[in-house]
Amino acid sequence: MMLSTIREIFEGASPMIRFVVVLALILLAPRLFQKFKLPGVLGLISVGVIFGPNGLHLFEENGKVLLLFALLGKLLLLFFSGLDIELEVLKKNLKKSILLAAFSFVIPALGGFLLGIIFDYSFMTSLMIAVLFSSHSVDISYPILSKLGLTKEEPVAVTIGATAITDIASLILFAICLPIHTTGFSPGPFILQLIFIAGFIPIMIIGFTWLGKKVFKHLGEDAAEQMIFLLLVVGSSAGVAELVNVEPIVGAFLAGLAVSSTLPDLGVRTQIDTLGNTLFIPAFFISLGILIDPVVVLQTIQNHFMLVLSIVLTVIITKVLAAWLAGKKFNYSLLQRSLIGSLITPQVSSTLAVALVAYESFNAAGERLIDSAILNSILVLMVVSAVAGTVATEFFGSRIVKDQKN
Repeated sequence: MMLSTIREIFEGASPMIRFVVVLALILLAPRLFQKFKLPGVLGLISVGVIFGPNGLHLFEENGKVLLLFALLGKLLLLFFSGLDIELEVLKKNLKKSILLAAFSFVIPALGGFLLGIIFDYSFMTSLMIAVLFSSHSVDISYPILSKLGLTKEEPVAVTIGATAITDIASLILFAICLPIHTTGFSPGPFILQLIFIAGFIPIMIIGFTWLGKKVFKHLGEDAAEQMIFLLLVVGSSAGVAELVNVEPIVGAFLAGLAVSSTLPDLGVRTQIDTLGNTLFIPAFFISLGILIDPVVVLQTIQNHFMLVLSIVLTVIITKVLAAWLAGKKFNYSLLQRSLIGSLITPQVSSTLAVALVAYESFNAAGERLIDSAILNSILVLMVVSAVAGTVATEFFGSRIVKDQKN
């Protein structure tokens, strides 16, 4: 009875009341989760679950404003991932970053592909699971590294560089998988798509780097115009990607990577960060929560327990193994290898964005690229890997700082 009354209140609320409630939830939910040492994004996803169509009906699954904000949030999330990568840092530790990327891409991807085959999924779905396992989300642990003063340490710089490489590689693989699933495989279009991708990547990076230098030079110090230009970059990069049949989030990531070295100062980055993290990116995570039916997630864990458990364990084991092998090759200490493992374990932002696109992609027979069981398993993976990764990062990072002082 109480639940029905609350639903009726939200359904009858004016747009302004809804907007105020949403802003309050965006402000409070992440802070509440962080108090329990959980990632703030889980709070936003929980907001979508609790207040979505499967809960209190504050949000609608097909709400046009929320869908638009969520789309921009998804693009900005990948744009920021590219923007956070410093090309100079990447070049300085390039050889080590490439080797770590090779280990942290190939080993988890092989584990994911074999897992898909074992659980009787199709070749394309198994390949998609490999894509989801191959990337990692260092950004969720970055605030911890910053607090500990470890952001300039070589193992951290190497890991950030490896993250850039694995993200690019996994997004390229995704850009190949998606059109094959949706339109089918034929040699001619497949080769043409590879040519498009091969030309698309350097053109995007070189083109937007050149454009960024030219435009920022003419815009001067007007931060508002600079921010509008960056938003134009996000939209246009996504649009160009669609023209060559590449997923828009790939274009947004490459554009962020390209303009990262052209930003005139940190002011515009701070402004676009504030805009993205205030409305658009929270809207994306809330929209993801709206898609989640808690009953279905629990049923997935109950009915597909071995799948969920296998996905979580495969990612954690293969990521730690990759860090261990690469760290041993670099003659890093046990603590440094453990820190790298903790940094590449979380599967959050880009993994979620790619998983959602894959879930919403259908072939001619109406089959999804990944089904709800995999999507819900990825959500469980996100929670477990994010919590385990951030806790381990703080533990091993603190130990390293303590050893440096002694």
